[in-house]
Amino acid sequence: MRRSTPPTPPVVVPSTTFRETLFAIACGILVLGFVVYGVMTMGAKQQPASANTLSGKVVAKKFIPGPPEEEISFGSKGVRAKKHAGEYLLEVRVDNEQRTFDVPVDAATYGAARIGDRQTFLRPRSEQQH
Repeated sequence: MRRSTPPTPPVVVPSTTFRETLFAIACGILVLGFVVYGVMTMGAKQQPASANTLSGKVVAKKFIPGPPEEEISFGSKGVRAKKHAGEYLLEVRVDNEQRTFDVPVDAATYGAARIGDRQTFLRPRSEQQH
């Protein structure tokens, strides 16, 4: 019977120096710092937008008939055409502001809204806070 010698284990030679390891850790911390800074900056810009959002109670619905119009839009789903018979408005009472806003909506929202429902909308562009 022949005896075979077991294979010799491979010799592990470090491929990086201590200096390279420190440099890699410093780069990782720097990249992580940029990501945290970006998230914090983007989050800070979201806060002013909430001041322009109002919510109130629907107190009346108005339909102002007008000449029939056709709106044509181009998008990723192709060409779409919508016909408008007039302007749909909801009167929304905002208690914090102590006033009533006329909010233009589409026909589907107008049909679904009931007097007494809560409606959230953007403040009129002329009054928005920057």
